[in-house]
Amino acid sequence: MIAFASLTLLGQGERAIVDPRFISPSATLTTYWSSLRAGDANSAWECLVEGRHDLPRPGMLWFLPPTDELTLQAFRSLPVTGGRILVSYEVRYRPAGSGEVHSFRTADEMVRMRGEWRIARPIGEASMPEWQPTPRTVDI
Repeated sequence: MIAFASLTLLGQGERAIVDPRFISPSATLTTYWSSLRAGDANSAWECLVEGRHDLPRPGMLWFLPPTDELTLQAFRSLPVTGGRILVSYEVRYRPAGSGEVHSFRTADEMVRMRGEWRIARPIGEASMPEWQPTPRTVDI
């Protein structure tokens, strides 16, 4: 009788639901960069381990110009410990109104928490590109 009662209670706890935006390191990074592109600070904060509120802020000028397209490619990961990895990747973007595609490599430390991947910290800003404003025609 006790064994039957134990079996009926097995699996009755709260179901773990993993947000699809954070199901893998690449999904989390894609969500983060899409949020930066859209200027959605709340969504960008969700991608970070501590939800750091020092970066980014609504209305803050980020180094990327307005873009027509932004993609992440060439992911490389290096396991550090169980549930912690270093991920390097290439960010490719096309400034609005330009046909030229720019790219740079960057890296982040990722942590797995309750089945979801979050950005623990950027590896450094040395890989961020120098700001190059997009030349535009001026109406006179």
